[in-house]
Amino acid sequence: MMSIPYKKSLAAALTVLYLLNPCGFIFAEDEDLQDQLSTVQGQMAEQAQKKSEAEAVIGNVFEKLRVIQENLDAANAQYKSISQELTETERQITRTQAELERAETHLRSREKVLSRRIRDIYMHGQLNYLDVVVGAKDFNDFANRVELLRRIVSSDLELISSIKDERDQINQTKQALEEQRETQAKLKEEAAAKKEEIAKHKAEQQAILEKAQTDKATAEEAYAELEASSNQIAQMLRDREAARQAAAAAAAAAASSGESGSDSSGDSGSSSGGDDSGYYQPVSGSGQMIWPVNGVITSPFGYREHPIFGRQILHSGIDIGVDYGTPVHAADGGVVVEAGWISGYGYAVVIDHGNGTSTLYGHNESLAVSSGQSVSQGQVIAYAGSTGNSTGPHVHFEVRVGGEPVDPNSYL
Repeated sequence: MMSIPYKKSLAAALTVLYLLNPCGFIFAEDEDLQDQLSTVQGQMAEQAQKKSEAEAVIGNVFEKLRVIQENLDAANAQYKSISQELTETERQITRTQAELERAETHLRSREKVLSRRIRDIYMHGQLNYLDVVVGAKDFNDFANRVELLRRIVSSDLELISSIKDERDQINQTKQALEEQRETQAKLKEEAAAKKEEIAKHKAEQQAILEKAQTDKATAEEAYAELEASSNQIAQMLRDREAARQAAAAAAAAAASSGESGSDSSGDSGSSSGGDDSGYYQPVSGSGQMIWPVNGVITSPFGYREHPIFGRQILHSGIDIGVDYGTPVHAADGGVVVEAGWISGYGYAVVIDHGNGTSTLYGHNESLAVSSGQSVSQGQVIAYAGSTGNSTGPHVHFEVRVGGEPVDPNSYL
């Protein structure tokens, strides 16, 4: 046990030592701080690297999907063309095979005739043409015998010649059949390669969509792009409605001015009111919408908690589950204001029904209308698919009033 004077002496000695050489203590403290700083900097660098990698992976989620979809569409079109060519080749093979079988059957029957003719000659000996002619009783008999001999000889020659021609034809048919089968094999290889390419593009699609569902950064990016697309559509529709109202107001003012001028002059014939070519006639649907497709609602309209974000987001329409290629019908009459690829929505159609009301049909496999086209209620405008931000075939259907999404169930 140390005595109190000894402890005091030791403390004093350490104090003197620190005062004489403080660097040792400072160095130890600095070294610890340096280690902590290095750890923090390493963590920051790691996070920066992860962010950089995430940004590189994300890029533009829907732009990647659009490019993949274009490649997928091209591969599908080529596969369809190859399949059609393969089908036609197989039909040609069937026809050629049938022709070959008929030709071989006919050849066998002709060869039997020739065999019997040869057997008769062998059994009865070669016909002595001179004896036949000399043995004639009179001139008529002579003429008849000569004609008979001519027919026998002609028939024998024709039989031999036809057999030779039929054998040549059969050989040519066999060669054609072989070439067609080679073409068939080649087309099958090309079709298999295209199927692999299609599967590859679908896998790329699926990988991006899965990442958008499981990776928060990618999901945030995808949702931001979808939200931006939705806002652009809303602005486009608002601008269109504003232009329509301005045109209608201008037309009304022009008509009012024309009537006033006509009254003051007393000459109704001088009024331009007779020419309504400049009058803006607004689009007007029936106001009663029909379902674009028959199917079950797999995702309703409204706010819901996102499983990755952990916050409420708006699902701006309803998802109706249908199979690939199902015809999509216009819910009401109107004018197509957009028909093409819309980021997030894939191949989509937007229809203006007038009075500030419009509808959107998203994730289609292909489109049947173009921008500026007038459509009637029930007209086929697209075929359902799973393009854009979609993991399965369905129709994303929106109703917008003043450009903003509203619950479609209130209009159907």
